[in-house]
Amino acid sequence: MLTWFRKNMKGIMIAVAVLFVASMFYGLGYRGLKGDEGRSGKSDLIAKVNGRTIDTLRFREIFNRVASGFGQNIGTQDLPFVANLALGQAINFSLMVGEAEKRVRVSGKEIDGAVDNIMRQQKIASQKELSNALKRVGISFGKFRDLIKEEIMVQKLSAQLRDGIRVTPDDLKEVRASHILVTLESEAKGVLTKLNSGQDFAALAKQYSKDPGSAAKGGDLGYFSRGNMVEPFENAAFSLKPGQTSGLVKTQYGYHIIKVIDSRLRKFPGDQKNIEQLALREKQDKTFRRWYADVQSKAKIEIISPEFKAHDLRFKGRMAEAATEYKKAITQNPDNAFLHVFLGDTYLGLGQKDLALAEYENAIRVQGSNPELYLIMGKAYENTGRKELAIEQFKKASMISGDNKALHERLLKVFESMKQPAMVALERKELKRLESKEKFEKDLNSQK
Repeated sequence: MLTWFRKNMKGIMIAVAVLFVASMFYGLGYRGLKGDEGRSGKSDLIAKVNGRTIDTLRFREIFNRVASGFGQNIGTQDLPFVANLALGQAINFSLMVGEAEKRVRVSGKEIDGAVDNIMRQQKIASQKELSNALKRVGISFGKFRDLIKEEIMVQKLSAQLRDGIRVTPDDLKEVRASHILVTLESEAKGVLTKLNSGQDFAALAKQYSKDPGSAAKGGDLGYFSRGNMVEPFENAAFSLKPGQTSGLVKTQYGYHIIKVIDSRLRKFPGDQKNIEQLALREKQDKTFRRWYADVQSKAKIEIISPEFKAHDLRFKGRMAEAATEYKKAITQNPDNAFLHVFLGDTYLGLGQKDLALAEYENAIRVQGSNPELYLIMGKAYENTGRKELAIEQFKKASMISGDNKALHERLLKVFESMKQPAMVALERKELKRLESKEKFEKDLNSQK
């Protein structure tokens, strides 16, 4: 088991290492979500999966990992997309943990081994030092072990599902087949009779087949491999030799008559030397996806947090419902300026520009020290044709941007596009100052 663990250590390390920088993006929009130890407030609840509460700490880890993938280009208005994506991954992980609990076990010795490996990788000298590092990001040592246990469980389950897959001769070949699809069994029997009497397969397909994609081509489906057709269809197709025709094959689409035209060894992109390994990997992935789709289809998923419910509704295009949920979230968390931004963006999606501007103003009232909020407000004014008001907001953003180099770079582009030479010169001066500061700090660090 320790051999297995060492092979899979990389995935665990990636997830755990992110926890040490959990505050990096956490402050952007989810200040209300703390570790859920010692907290039972309803506002901490994000979602439930089959009655299991999504762990807010796990969500933070996934959120930070997703956000870090966007680099430094992520802004406040991107947060709902990132949060919605992270929630989907957190739900997937929770489903996997639930299934893993039924099928695999993790010993204390395995968790100890993981902790030891993490300490070596992170160059942490003692368990006490590790505990102190965890406390600084709001995680107890016990919670840390629980997170590691879940990671190992999910990887074990994934390995278990894949290890039972074997490659068969059919997995290494592909067939070219034609078919005639008919809805009613009686009609299908009639077509089969015509075939058996010697009538042309392609002509009958053009006349009777209800498959719009292949009927005009005489029923030709081209080449396909295992896993690309519904099971009864492909079982019949792969049981036939070139030139043979099946009887009636029933699927959810109707009744098929299948004729195999050719059979050949499969081709994979890239290296063709080890097609068995390539076929195995593909079959494992497809089997895993089918298994997971079945698990997901049976799951009961409840999004509880109004904020996250709003994100979900918004990206489903249900803007009016999303606005209602954002309002609920603001009532629960009136000090979160970003909720006003999200509501404002939703109003824009509804074409209600004045309501959007009012919400951006509310965001600034809540957190007037955040330069990005002025940038958002300026963009909103610019998009409604109020150039002078837009420039005023951009200037305010510049005044309080401090050493935020990324924001000064954005403002430089804004002022260039708006043909504001004085502000362009100012932004360039600020960027030059920041570059000199970075160089000084780099030189200073190199001397240590």
